[in-house]
Amino acid sequence: MRLTAMSRWSGYLPAVAILGVVVLAGCARSAPDAAPATAGPTATTGGVTVTVAAERYRAGEVIVLTVANDSGRTLFADDLRTDCSPVLLERREDGTWTGYDNCGVERASSVVVWAPGERRELRLDTAGSSFSATPLPAGSYRITFGFRRSSTPEGTVAERVHSADFRIG
Repeated sequence: MRLTAMSRWSGYLPAVAILGVVVLAGCARSAPDAAPATAGPTATTGGVTVTVAAERYRAGEVIVLTVANDSGRTLFADDLRTDCSPVLLERREDGTWTGYDNCGVERASSVVVWAPGERRELRLDTAGSSFSATPLPAGSYRITFGFRRSSTPEGTVAERVHSADFRIG
């Protein structure tokens, strides 16, 4: 009798195991650096906001930022900027901003579209293979998001918004 009851439940074991994994995965917490950038240095221009997650980063650390489109209009940007993203990391040198306009991947640019009300988190991996200007020197930095409100022509940047300054190093 005992063998029959065991074999009756053994058919359910794979389903119970999968359900257990799903439940446990739902309980997992995100790493602290995975939180959207909402509390760090922020700047807004024409309803477009760039927020950096922290006021200071260590050299080689992933820079987390959010670009929000609260302008009420669709935005278009090209993605071959810093770390193959639509944003440009800039460093202040002697009062002048110098951009790390690099993408270590040889491919054609694509257009990134931000719908009205859309927020996107971006991560610049300054130690990754798509970032061709490592290591970054210590200093004052900002993020620049260049965009246009027309889907054409590609490659043009009609408007820009800069984040507030933050430090690396």
